[in-house]
Amino acid sequence: MTKPVAIISDFDGTVSLRDVGHHFFGAHTPDEHAWLDLLERWKMGLISSKECLARELSMVRATKGDLDQFIEGEKLDPYFKDFVDFCKKRGFRLIVVSDGLDYYIESILIRNGLGVLDFYSNHLVIEGSRLAAVEFPYYNKLECDRCGNCKRFHLEELKKQGYYVIYVGNGFSDMCPSEYADLVFAKGDLLEHCKREGIDFVEFKNFRDVEAEIARRFILS
Repeated sequence: MTKPVAIISDFDGTVSLRDVGHHFFGAHTPDEHAWLDLLERWKMGLISSKECLARELSMVRATKGDLDQFIEGEKLDPYFKDFVDFCKKRGFRLIVVSDGLDYYIESILIRNGLGVLDFYSNHLVIEGSRLAAVEFPYYNKLECDRCGNCKRFHLEELKKQGYYVIYVGNGFSDMCPSEYADLVFAKGDLLEHCKREGIDFVEFKNFRDVEAEIARRFILS
């Protein structure tokens, strides 16, 4: 391998054990039927994740304190910290991309001693104790309105810099970038998408699997 290696990882359900944003909104939205209908419309492609997330926030009945308390119990993949060390020692660039919210991502990473890790996501605006709005600094970067945070944009930027790009993910917002990565690690809905679309992938359960396969391909070979 002559190219430098960069790894892009999704956050919710990939770096974190579960989808933090999904479970927070589910726990703090009084009208569960309306919320589930909104998610189904997003999954069917009838609305963008940008619209879905903004409407989810308008439905939620929670404060910053509620969010802080909720994310205290959220955990990372037990092997992710080891994977971060592995990437650092081997000179692999690692970034996290998410179509979720920066507030909980940053809080969870800092709590786990990973506050220096680069990540790109949507921005939660907090006014006092109120969860006021969501801003989308990486929306429509490639003139596509599917996602609030254009994950493919971050992937393409790394490719322009000459990187061999590995993508790790599990969900709907990972489907687009998986089609442009040099190597894909997939589980969950992303795995099923790769199967349907004929995208080559490596199935994984946790970051120990990811580390072992990357080591086999780029270090031990």
